[in-house]
Amino acid sequence: MAQHVPGRSHQASSPELPKPGLVRQILATPWLTLALMGCSLFLLAMMAFTVWGDRGLLAMWRTQREFERLVREIEIVEQKNAALSQEVQRLHSDLGYIEKIAREELGLVRPGEIIFEFAD
Repeated sequence: MAQHVPGRSHQASSPELPKPGLVRQILATPWLTLALMGCSLFLLAMMAFTVWGDRGLLAMWRTQREFERLVREIEIVEQKNAALSQEVQRLHSDLGYIEKIAREELGLVRPGEIIFEFAD
């Protein structure tokens, strides 16, 4: 059974709401207003640095895009390198390929061959 405490009502206690003029009274103090404005400006500056700073979100986004571009460029260079390695291997081992290159790119002919060139 609940006991009666002198000076208290029998209703459940509820938190007290601030008086209507209390907020105005708190904001009316100049040092608190300055502190709130200072904190607000500090938070705004921190948000700005987070987005636009040297290591902010935009810089990170640009760096990620540059990284992806460089990865694609590396893949292209690796493909070209593999193709050149295959060509070097063919030049070392395939005499027919060497002759083809000598005829097409250098214009060489075997001794005794006659070349006919037709004008277009």
